[in-house]
Amino acid sequence: MTRLTARLAALLTLLGLSLSFASAQTTAATTTTELTAETKTAILNGVEEIVTTRAFVPGVDFKKWSEFVEKRRTELDEANDEAAFGRVVNQALRDFGFSHIRLANPRSTAARGQTSAVGTGANVVPNEEGLRVQRVVDRGPAKDLGLEVGDVITKIDGKKPTSADELNGDEGTKNKVEIKKANGDVKEVELEIKRFSTVREETLTWIDEETAMLRVFTFSAGYSRDNLEKLMGEAAKAKYLIVDLRSNGGGAVSSMNHLLSLLMPNDTVIGTFINRRLADEYIAANPEAAIEPTLIAKWTDKQTKTRERPSVKPFTGKIAVLTNRGSASASEITTAALKEQVGAIQVGQRTAGAVLASTYGRLPEGWSLQYPVSDFVTGKGLRLESNPLAPDVEEAGRTGEDGVDPVVQAAVKKLKGVLWFFRAA
Repeated sequence: MTRLTARLAALLTLLGLSLSFASAQTTAATTTTELTAETKTAILNGVEEIVTTRAFVPGVDFKKWSEFVEKRRTELDEANDEAAFGRVVNQALRDFGFSHIRLANPRSTAARGQTSAVGTGANVVPNEEGLRVQRVVDRGPAKDLGLEVGDVITKIDGKKPTSADELNGDEGTKNKVEIKKANGDVKEVELEIKRFSTVREETLTWIDEETAMLRVFTFSAGYSRDNLEKLMGEAAKAKYLIVDLRSNGGGAVSSMNHLLSLLMPNDTVIGTFINRRLADEYIAANPEAAIEPTLIAKWTDKQTKTRERPSVKPFTGKIAVLTNRGSASASEITTAALKEQVGAIQVGQRTAGAVLASTYGRLPEGWSLQYPVSDFVTGKGLRLESNPLAPDVEEAGRTGEDGVDPVVQAAVKKLKGVLWFFRAA
């Protein structure tokens, strides 16, 4: 990847911290691959080249990378497989003290951006009876057979399972599985390992006659502009809108801008992305000034703004945004923009505080490195990196057995109980 290509890619992609959904599936057994000293050296040399010549965060000295490596030289020499080596390198990368810089092994690199996986579509954990189902993918094989959260797999091919790995296997593998339902009923099904879509489509649900809730799972692969515009067309009649960004780890800047353009008037300021070129321009004009992201943002007029969407007019009612610690990157920018520009209410938990635009660089043997190339400051001068957004209403409760979500309840209560300033249509 050329430096120019990397910079262009960074403008399109603001990558979050969340793991891909496929990693939560029982799709493949964990494996370790031995690494030679030559391979490790080649990877480390590649990381050094990217970090010292391509990575950028205002005011950060990336030449310190060599110090971080030497501090862990013994551990690196002793790390002879992918898992151990990746762990040590990432510990060294964390010494920089910011997000969006991470070494990915070949398996993770190949899976990045995929919208399908091979597996059962169920996330399970061992318990005293077998394997308890914790999560079921909407379009996966387990869902098709009627498996639900709380079900227990008591037998696989006649034997009590003790590990989630027992549901792993090649595509096409079939297992006779005995399921115990929550009400005590037991049934036997044939569970086949298949390829299935991991895309979670955005949804719109009505809490009551005047309150709608828009759930956006990601701004990355799977984000659907057509679906969002259709849903927002339906939501136009709502007086109140709840935008649920919980556990949304981020994604593409263009997707984030698209959503905000459906929620805020055209040409509304989102904030400023500060890349190397902008920082160099600032330094040239202010040679004695500190290289501080908030100062650079205040100095420049190069701001990111919403863009009109001809098919859908921006929502004009009251907005609440739901967040938790898994709300990162583009989700945090979205939340901040809505709070600053249209007075939206944030409900739930603090966000991740991980907001740097990043891209990926290729490394030998199929490895890759995620690295930052741009910082971000909101329209009102707030740097979000390492500065989580605190909710206006804090609520950490989980949905109970009765299906009631206390975070949604808190959002509705707050929305209907606050005064709202005028928003132009």
